Amino acid sequence: MKTFYMLFLLFFSLTINAKTNLNNTIPTLTTQLSEEYPLEMQELIAYQIYINATVEDPDTMEEVTLNINGETFNAIENNGYYYYLWTPSSFGTHEIIITAIAASGDETSLTRNIEVTNAISSQTVETLQDVVIEFNGDNSRWYYGTYTLPQFVGAYDSINAFLEVECPDVNGGCDDWDRWAHIDVKAPDGNWIQLIRYITPYGVGCNHELDVTDYMSLLQGEIEFRVFIDTWGTGGWQLTLNLDYNQGSPEYNYSGVVEVWDDAYDFGNPADLQPVESYTADISELVDESYLRLSNTGHGWGENNTSNAAEFFNAYHYIDINDTEVYTQHLFNLCNPNPDNCIDQLGTWFYNRAGWCPGAISPPDIFDLTSYAGSNFDLDYRFHPTYQDFCHPNNSECVSGATCPDCNDGYNPVYFVDGHIINKSDNPIVYGNILGTEVINNDEVYDISVYPNPSNGEFSIFTKNLEGKTRLSVHTIEGRQVKVYYFNSNEELTNYKFNLKGLSSGIYFINLENAYGTGAKKIILD
Repeated sequence: MKTFYMLFLLFFSLTINAKTNLNNTIPTLTTQLSEEYPLEMQELIAYQIYINATVEDPDTMEEVTLNINGETFNAIENNGYYYYLWTPSSFGTHEIIITAIAASGDETSLTRNIEVTNAISSQTVETLQDVVIEFNGDNSRWYYGTYTLPQFVGAYDSINAFLEVECPDVNGGCDDWDRWAHIDVKAPDGNWIQLIRYITPYGVGCNHELDVTDYMSLLQGEIEFRVFIDTWGTGGWQLTLNLDYNQGSPEYNYSGVVEVWDDAYDFGNPADLQPVESYTADISELVDESYLRLSNTGHGWGENNTSNAAEFFNAYHYIDINDTEVYTQHLFNLCNPNPDNCIDQLGTWFYNRAGWCPGAISPPDIFDLTSYAGSNFDLDYRFHPTYQDFCHPNNSECVSGATCPDCNDGYNPVYFVDGHIINKSDNPIVYGNILGTEVINNDEVYDISVYPNPSNGEFSIFTKNLEGKTRLSVHTIEGRQVKVYYFNSNEELTNYKFNLKGLSSGIYFINLENAYGTGAKKIILD
């Protein structure tokens, strides 16, 4: 009887596991292709259809197919997504059935009836509409939303973004301080690509415009947007973003975006004076025009930063190709008059700054790479080579109270660097990261616990699923960074005992960030 019972349990377990495994092999299938807009083109040429198809066990995906008007084609897998270059056979409506097939035989299908048209006219498309970002509100520093945009190839010659920033109906209205901010779009492989780098004004609302034609290939179909504003509880912001698609014949039918850099880097750290990673670029010989679009803003200031860097330091940085200097970037912006005509601000908006001004979109620097088409090369971004932060904790000769007021202040200079290679051609360009660069989807939101809180300045911090090198900073309610720490693992963070007894009593904020995501938590020091 016992043997029979054991065999029954084994059979029952195998049956349940088989059913569970079967359910795990049903594909999840999405596409940016939408029925909400027609596919616009002046002539019948190839259009990139992007598809995402996954199963819980990635090894069980067999193939993705497209049945177009009764004829079946195979999609091509490429670095985390699928694509198919479709040249419509005629103008008019076409039925497209996309099917993801798992190795188990399970299938998921979706159908799109797509109208292909050469009737094209300029149009304004709404994305963010009165989105409020308020610390600890519904959108606490981050906002995510999905929007549907026009689909086209060779139909529009430019896209302009119009950003309206208003004071929201929240406690405090507009934030009193200039906050670092950015708006991103999600690429087919899940990577977030920065569309706009922005610094909020001091306590007022303003309007802004930016040419985003370089990102035309990403601003199509059903896509996700996200917004980040580094606000800490002294008011918030209300955002509206509209896109003007301007009808016309572009110089080249196709364009593409390749992310080169997207990270924060210490400036003048004696342990690593040139921290930006070298990038190996590979530009196809079929590319007709190519350039580097570089956005860089400097942050950090005060008597514990040598020469008041990086925000107020007049710097020259350099682009090197194969160890040869090819471009000089003078990163210091004139802020009075405000470049976006954002007037009546509070605070010190009128001082010139490193790559930005309060209440303005940060302008990118452009460097032509067209002559490098058909080759691969090492691309380097080199910081101001003679600068060193002598108040940095890594300076062994720094003496608190002597060479600097506080060598462990933590508010050392940093640059936020974002670089993209923009390629253009009359040959189809498919989105992808050259040479298989790893894509990290940095949208993790870490849940931070502090114990005890309130505290006398001594406490511990706990979070889950922390990966990689992590930067943890402590800020005043005005946003001034007062301490910074670095951890290489979750265990290292958990075992660290924080001591902030040297800070005044009051409210502070903890900000945790790494390549995978961010987290924020309010703490109270008695």
